[in-house]
Amino acid sequence: MIALLKSLAPTSLFIFGVICAILAFAGQIRWALLLVIFLSPLRNIVERMTDFPLGNQFLDLLFATMLFGWLASSIFLRGKFMEKTSLNLLLVILIFYVFISLFVGTHYLYGEYSLDIHDSRVQDAKNFCLLPMLFFLTLNGIKDKKWVHRAFMVMCAAMLIMGYYTTSQVSWFSSLISRAKITGTFQFLGPNEVAAFYDVNTIIMLSIYFFMKKGIKKMVFLGLILLNFYCLLFMYSRAAYAATFVGLFLLFAVKNKKLLIPLFLVLIFWQVALPEKARERIMETRNRYGEYDESAARRLSIWDHAIQIFQENPLAGIGYGSFRTLGLNLGDTHNIYMKIAAEQGIIGLSIMGILLISFFREGYTLYKKGEDDESKGLGLGFAIAVIVLIINNIFGDRWTYYELAAYFWVYAALVVRLNAISNEPKPEPIVNPKTKSIETKLAGSSQFLRRKASAKTVMPKFKRSL
Repeated sequence: MIALLKSLAPTSLFIFGVICAILAFAGQIRWALLLVIFLSPLRNIVERMTDFPLGNQFLDLLFATMLFGWLASSIFLRGKFMEKTSLNLLLVILIFYVFISLFVGTHYLYGEYSLDIHDSRVQDAKNFCLLPMLFFLTLNGIKDKKWVHRAFMVMCAAMLIMGYYTTSQVSWFSSLISRAKITGTFQFLGPNEVAAFYDVNTIIMLSIYFFMKKGIKKMVFLGLILLNFYCLLFMYSRAAYAATFVGLFLLFAVKNKKLLIPLFLVLIFWQVALPEKARERIMETRNRYGEYDESAARRLSIWDHAIQIFQENPLAGIGYGSFRTLGLNLGDTHNIYMKIAAEQGIIGLSIMGILLISFFREGYTLYKKGEDDESKGLGLGFAIAVIVLIINNIFGDRWTYYELAAYFWVYAALVVRLNAISNEPKPEPIVNPKTKSIETKLAGSSQFLRRKASAKTVMPKFKRSL
């Protein structure tokens, strides 16, 4: 049965994608958006669509049709183009600066200001800029709680599929040596990136779980959370372990302080509580002589190179994606802050820092002012997830890869949308002086007047029928 579903999935999703693209051209972007959200972490399925016409640009084409539909509906149907948020200008600046940084990198590497579409740096920049575009499309395409819930359920469905593939790989590659072959559904990323995806998203889901009412839905949701934790544990990622502990500590401290006791017991007795291979992975950081292992030592060395480059080019760095072209050991900095400092300078670091602070503020605001419990759970979870993401990025690039970061940006858009909904005018109760009954109307709205007028036309007919 599973084999049959695997064989039919690419064809079915491609046909559905064509239908969604047509709808998006007509201005109905929400179904295409849900499909993009579903496929974002499922790179293994997207790769199987390359045999179809234009299949190798499947997601890019869906993005293009959604952008066209969004703009067209705003112009021709005179709809609201952009929800006003504190993040809009900052994200436009981010996209603009990334492309400016590409030109800086071309000049640094080749001594000229030009861009080649086949340059891998340009492709990387385009993929990264899809993330803020995904934010804008989600924010302006999903406008009510019903669709917020649908988007969340689509993400849960995709994570269930990802859990199936990841647990299978964990059983195939169970040793520490073979762990590098575990890619989940990301195809081109490794276990550390998969673990970073799980710790950020699972913290959000666990926070929502704490706010949910008891029932079958909550129990099923707990099953998915436990599956995520299983995958996270057997990725053997030391960075993810540290980030997860901090995230759980913050969540338990706010929502359920009793759970801090078992959390600290695991911390104190980790050599007993954790699986053997997880303990071995943690102890690999230093050898028996107290020296750093080869991986940690190489990272420290390349960080020194990044700091030196930053000191030589402090304002704008050497350009987006340029560091890995220098032929240094490890290639990448394995620390996003070092990478941005070297490539984008103080300007790039400032944009990222302000953006993360803004994300945290939006999440905390929703936690405090959300209209319902699950919205508050999402707000709290997202605010903590920002901190988890910050820790993850100390040990690698968990910021620029589309497959890895897409859901974080979708959650950001959903949080901002729910904040906007909570700020909308609320119905005001009024008392009808004739009937003494309580009615409602929106402040500054003509809805009540329309209901009153329609009632006058209906009542005489009702009286005549009597």
